[in-house]
Amino acid sequence: MNQKGKFSKRAGDFLAGRGFYIVLILCVAVIGASAWAMLSSTPADHRQDLTVMGEIEDMAQQPPSVPTLGGADRERPSPTPRPTPTPPPAEETIFGLDEPEETPPPITETPPEPPPAPPAPAALQFVWPVGGQVEVHHCHDTLVFNRTMGDWRVHLGVDIAADLGETVLASANGTVYRVFQDDLLGTTVIIDHGGGLQSLYANLAEVPLVTEGQEVTMGMPIGAVGTTALAKSGVVHHLHLEFIEDGVRVDPLLFLPAR
Repeated sequence: MNQKGKFSKRAGDFLAGRGFYIVLILCVAVIGASAWAMLSSTPADHRQDLTVMGEIEDMAQQPPSVPTLGGADRERPSPTPRPTPTPPPAEETIFGLDEPEETPPPITETPPEPPPAPPAPAALQFVWPVGGQVEVHHCHDTLVFNRTMGDWRVHLGVDIAADLGETVLASANGTVYRVFQDDLLGTTVIIDHGGGLQSLYANLAEVPLVTEGQEVTMGMPIGAVGTTALAKSGVVHHLHLEFIEDGVRVDPLLFLPAR
């Protein structure tokens, strides 16, 4: 026991003294020798280690082969990837705003064709209503002495000499506009020829041959020469004829054919 105690005491004294540094130097030497051994290894060995490690990694990444019937290993065909359908874009909805309604196109109706224009009226032709000569001419700006009335006045028509009871003819085609008794001109017939033109026949017999609204043609009898005009008494028997254009008395000789 005393020997063991002495050895332990000597070992402790050794480690507490120089022995500590000796142990430390030995440890450093062992570490340096190990490092030199690692650095002095050949590159070929290092490359071989890397190759082995790479083969191990490749084997780990490859899928395990599946044995097929008959003992032959066959590669399973990889499934054909199906195209992923693209979802339609989501419609954006703005809350609080109504979507605009599509306005239907306007319905265009074909306008009806206008009715055909009436044919242009044939040019009027005129005849003398009686066969006598003009006794008193048209004077709208010159005063003419009226022997019956005993004064000077304008004469808005023409007085055509005729026999008493001579037939009076319509000067042109038209419609009987009026049949009436005038205080000065006596029995009077007015014919409308259209286009704003009218003809007036006065001093007729009391009963004319036409009525209002009746259609007449050029040369058709409308009455007879009479003595109903008070302003024409005391003179030769005649027909008083006027032409009215757009409400204005005009000279009848502008329309009657020349003699």
